[in-house]
Amino acid sequence: SVLAKVSARIKNVELAGAFQRWGENVSDSLRMATLLTKIAGRIRNVELSGAFQRWGHNVSESRRMKSVMRKIALRIRNVAFAGAFQRWGENAAQSGKMASVMSKIALRIKNVAFAG
Repeated sequence: SVLAKVSARIKNVELAGAFQRWGENVSDSLRMATLLTKIAGRIRNVELSGAFQRWGHNVSESRRMKSVMRKIALRIRNVAFAGAFQRWGENAAQSGKMASVMSKIALRIKNVAFAG
């Protein structure tokens, strides 16, 4: 039966076309999944890169702030040292004046004792 063979061939051609379209759809789906995975990876990398940049900026800012605070502390300490040195200098000058006055008084007492 030729008609049965022709009918079977038509069905086989239709079936082969359906399988071919199904294979193309699977191939397209796999390609899209791969592409989406790459895109998602790039987005993740951008986010990760941004996070590292923010972290690096925060580390730099922290170091800068530590340096500023160290300078402020040194200035405060230097001001305290300067005050202490100034008081020491004033006391030394006062002691020198007192020593000079005491020497003059002792000399006068000695002169009065010899004169009297």
